[in-house]
Amino acid sequence: MRRFAVLLALCAAATCASAGPLAYITNQGSHEVTVVDVDASTIVARLPAGKSPAGIWVSEAAGKAFVSAPDSATITVIDLASRAVVGEMKAGRSPVGITVTPDGRRVLVADWFSHRVLVFDAASHAALGEIAVGNAPAGLVASPDSRTAYVANRDDNAVGVLDLDAMKQTGVIAVGNHPFALELSADGRTLYALNVWSDDVSVVDLAQSRTVATLPVGKAPYGIAFSDDGARAYVTNQKGDSVSVIDTAERRVIATWPSVVYPEGVAVAGTKLLVVSWMDDLVGVYDARTGQSLGSIELGRNPRGFGRFMHKPAAAR
Repeated sequence: MRRFAVLLALCAAATCASAGPLAYITNQGSHEVTVVDVDASTIVARLPAGKSPAGIWVSEAAGKAFVSAPDSATITVIDLASRAVVGEMKAGRSPVGITVTPDGRRVLVADWFSHRVLVFDAASHAALGEIAVGNAPAGLVASPDSRTAYVANRDDNAVGVLDLDAMKQTGVIAVGNHPFALELSADGRTLYALNVWSDDVSVVDLAQSRTVATLPVGKAPYGIAFSDDGARAYVTNQKGDSVSVIDTAERRVIATWPSVVYPEGVAVAGTKLLVVSWMDDLVGVYDARTGQSLGSIELGRNPRGFGRFMHKPAAAR
């Protein structure tokens, strides 16, 4: 049974223009991306996105969103200004994790079964090469200077360090059991790895290239997002139906909030926390300060939102 259901009307992008934040959420079961006006709690577009889309990365610098679809082995390219699909790239055997360098120039895709990261030009969508990495690469994130990237080599219990100029993996950092999602602090100094089998988060000091704290969270942590000021990290616990709240300065969990069923992707939009429910086909909306439920928005089937899915138009920044 859906919880806190909100009835919404689908409106065309041309008539529902918004200067507020927009959530681009992948729906694996209905093979689409749902675009949600967060302030209005309204769906403004539904866009085809290959077969079984899972990962997404919204890049303000590139002006595009890139969507990985493992079952069609493609990356769908969405123009943020027009909310339209403008391209598709073939991407290995099973693309899952995806990121875009902060300068908006390169798209990095983790090819799960081929143990490699594929690199594309974000403007032309041309393939630039590939980087051999560890086993079952999943989540990806790039450094603020766009020269280094990090990949969760899930079956190695490690994070691979990638030199994007040399196009090779240059280091490995041990983390917990089966890391899946990764995220960086705004200053690029601290990496967070979510370990789905050990039910914890590894906090990595990148200057030291080692884990400096291990934070127990709920069962099967899947997604992570930071508050706008970076003081909090929100971690969805996929098999715990909850969100763990981390104080990033003190490196400790300060709260665990009940959430939607089987939460996966997560994002912050000002004072709102969006939590995607794979099981109930919706995104729950919460007060990011208190965890109080503010309602929910129905999506397509089996939404995931793995990566960064929030777009903040210039007027909303």
